[in-house]
Amino acid sequence: IFRATRTGHIRVLSFKVGIILLCRANLEDKFKYLFRLIADVNGYADERKLGLLLHDCVQTPRLLGEVAAFGGSNIEPSVRSCFERAGPGRREINVQMFLQWFMQEPQSLVWLPVLHRLGAAESAKHQAKCNICKQYPIVGFRYRCLKCFNTDLCQNCFFSGRREKGHKLSHPMQEYCMATTSGEDVRDFTKIMKNKFKSKRYFKKHPRLGYLPVQTVLEGDDLESPVPRSPPTLHPSDLHTRMEHYANKLAQVQLRPRSNSTPE
Repeated sequence: IFRATRTGHIRVLSFKVGIILLCRANLEDKFKYLFRLIADVNGYADERKLGLLLHDCVQTPRLLGEVAAFGGSNIEPSVRSCFERAGPGRREINVQMFLQWFMQEPQSLVWLPVLHRLGAAESAKHQAKCNICKQYPIVGFRYRCLKCFNTDLCQNCFFSGRREKGHKLSHPMQEYCMATTSGEDVRDFTKIMKNKFKSKRYFKKHPRLGYLPVQTVLEGDDLESPVPRSPPTLHPSDLHTRMEHYANKLAQVQLRPRSNSTPE
């Protein structure tokens, strides 16, 4: 993954990053450790060191052929996004600034928390019933609507786009990979009450993304069809000259003796 040239050597940083990304540790602890790998003695990292870390992080989706869905293999926009979130004019960031950026799930790294939640949701059971297929308890991911009261979907119904009467696919949803706590239930109820007073125009104007978009740079050739070139315009005198030339050639062909003609 980390050595495309297959020379038999790999950087120590790349080896550590690969091991940490695929282990089953706490997600925040993972990235605290990863940041310590690139930080100096004062606990700060500059753009170059952050770029080295992010470059190794995107090698897994690149190998699987999915890197385009996460913004491409160019990590420069992600580095710029992290430093812009930390504050204007910053040349170095600390671990808290890095974690605040990562917890917003930037596009280039969104596959990591998704992979973490997939592992956590494998054996999760939620004390809720799916409003569509009536599965109880919901196993795996649970999706709660933040616009409708008492509307829960299992992962199969959610990913297949199924919906019940009154619920729309454009409604904001909350994903849970583990059983909810009483605090999370109260928080979601408060969000539902607020969303009840918001119009459809508000949700269209403020679409909710599940990740922090990163301005990407197109890689490779443009996939759009090239604009067909118009044929060159001939001057009238050139056109007449060419027509006269073709007429003379045609006359020569007609006057040429036929090879299969019979002798007199």
